[in-house]
Amino acid sequence: MCGFLLSLAVAETGHAADMGLRISPELCIPFGNSVDVNGKQVEAYAVGGGMNLTAHLAIYGIFSPFLEAGVTYNKVNGSSTGLILGSGGAGFSFFYYPTARLVTRVGASAGFAAISVGSQSGYGAYWKTGAELGYRFTPGLNVLSGLSYAQYLGSDAPIYKGLGVSLTVDIGLGLLSDRGAGIVLEGEQANQIYPILYYKYAKEPITVITLTNREQVEIRDVRISYQAGAFTSRSMPCASFPVIQRGASVRFPIYAAFNEKVLSFTESTKVQSEVLVKYNILDSSTELSKAISIRFDDRNAITWKDPAMLAAYVAPNDPSMLEFSKFVAGLVRLSIRPEIDKNMQYALGLFEALRIYGLVWSKDPATPYASFHLDSSKTDYIQYPYQTLAYKSGDSDEIAVAYAEALESVAVPSAILPLSEDVLVAFPLEISEAEAKTSFSNLGDFAFQDGKAWVPLQASLMREGFLRAWQGGARLWREAQGASPSGKAAKLITISESWKTFSPITPPDVDFKPSKPGEEQVKLAFENALERYITREITPKVERMKAGMTGTGTGKQRNSLGILYAQYGLLDKARVEFQGAVETGYAPAVINLANVAFLLKDYETAARFFEAALKTSPNNKAALIGLARARYELDAFAEADDLFARAKAIDPALAERYAYLSSLVDSSSVRRASAAAADHGGGMTWDDE
Repeated sequence: MCGFLLSLAVAETGHAADMGLRISPELCIPFGNSVDVNGKQVEAYAVGGGMNLTAHLAIYGIFSPFLEAGVTYNKVNGSSTGLILGSGGAGFSFFYYPTARLVTRVGASAGFAAISVGSQSGYGAYWKTGAELGYRFTPGLNVLSGLSYAQYLGSDAPIYKGLGVSLTVDIGLGLLSDRGAGIVLEGEQANQIYPILYYKYAKEPITVITLTNREQVEIRDVRISYQAGAFTSRSMPCASFPVIQRGASVRFPIYAAFNEKVLSFTESTKVQSEVLVKYNILDSSTELSKAISIRFDDRNAITWKDPAMLAAYVAPNDPSMLEFSKFVAGLVRLSIRPEIDKNMQYALGLFEALRIYGLVWSKDPATPYASFHLDSSKTDYIQYPYQTLAYKSGDSDEIAVAYAEALESVAVPSAILPLSEDVLVAFPLEISEAEAKTSFSNLGDFAFQDGKAWVPLQASLMREGFLRAWQGGARLWREAQGASPSGKAAKLITISESWKTFSPITPPDVDFKPSKPGEEQVKLAFENALERYITREITPKVERMKAGMTGTGTGKQRNSLGILYAQYGLLDKARVEFQGAVETGYAPAVINLANVAFLLKDYETAARFFEAALKTSPNNKAALIGLARARYELDAFAEADDLFARAKAIDPALAERYAYLSSLVDSSSVRRASAAAADHGGGMTWDDE
């Protein structure tokens, strides 16, 4: 008997096989053994008793093969003799612990029986089935009560049939002396940990741990958490299991609530941390921890698995960049031309200021962009913008990140596109894609995406200036369309959208303030670059318009040419053309002359011209809005309100752009929005009938 079970135990060592002994005194109740006595059917045997001994093996925590031997005695009714049944056989059972203390068991067995009645004896077979319910006092001691049904078979018919009521003492032989070895945690760091993505490890595992239950019994209500001292903001729940059987193993991921202190790592750093496990054994609570060592890469490290991760380096509230960008934005604001796209002007000013500051492209000798970004398994090291400002140099990705941060810090949206040899960084015009397509002569200079016209710049051409970088960026963008292996056109990665996945990060211990370039240098560079941009855009348009004129042109032609000049901020040239158009008797040019005076902040002159236009055309909406704006700037608010109401009745959509003129607008947010849209000095309505 023992040899058989020992062989099973050896075979099942890896599955927590526990050997046990069951001692079961039993009350034997005959059932269905009728005999004929004087024409009456009576039970052949009286209630008797017996004893069973079982050696069993518990496997997997639910299955138990066993060997059994037993003897029972039942007196034969109407006789002084009795029925003695000796049995030996094997069987199997299934057991389950619905609670820590309660145990249930069902099983069946069969074997051979020695049968004796008085002086007669013989041999037969038997089978038995039953169920038990009991209580677990200790891991190695269960007491169960059971009900069973058994049949003992002779050569021709059953010798005995009956029920058994038992009280069983179940002793786990291995558990009597085994105090248990607790639980075993195994596992090492599987993934690299990047400080710049520290917040993501609350949902993305840093490793996977295997827990093996070496306790005497199953463990319940298992709760696992992780912490790394000062580098985690809290203990992070990782996994929970209602029950883990003795000897069983489970695998679970480790998550971590790292905090910004990990951004202090300027080199690869090993940190001690711990996995805490809490669980219950029977009615007792236990907890233990396992120290594990994890290694962080330095705070500049990243992988190119997802190019959108560059957005993590673009932090609009980076104090180092704000020190620089707000200074430049203030200078641009002083020289801004209201009729030219404001995003264009701020982006141009920031680019030129960074060029004057001395920022240059330089190939990273250790982790060159051109090779590292192609292999997502490699760890790249990218400078934060404050480092790029401090070093005044960077690879393509670092220049792009620094410029994108400068844009975002002054509320100009940005986007990036890593290419094979360089990185594009782009910003959108304020106007829509449709408006851009009617306003610009060379549409190949733009990347059209999401209803916007984006200006692509080649990051490595920082030293060449804004226009050269734009020219290079537009060329690379055109080449990138359809050049991907999938055949899909390249798409800009917008920073604001990428922030939904990769939060912007600024190391907390940075105290760098970039030196500001000279104000006059920045102003001059901005004006020169803006003039070159205007010249590039306007020259072919002017030439086409003049080619269609005879002599100096008609009033309508000169008015159209004046509008073109005005839209690019060339107000002196615009005024000359408008005056020439007025001299030919072209009435709409009067409104446009008024607009020029308004942009030059000569509000009295502007008001006179608008009034003159209204005398000949009382319902001219451009003249009404223009005069309302001039009166508003001259503090004649009641008159401005009346004029605005007249314009709104004619063209509500146009009037909505200038809602700040009306005293009836209750919402301060609407006032601010309309005032910003019109800018009190831009958003002119040019008359070109």
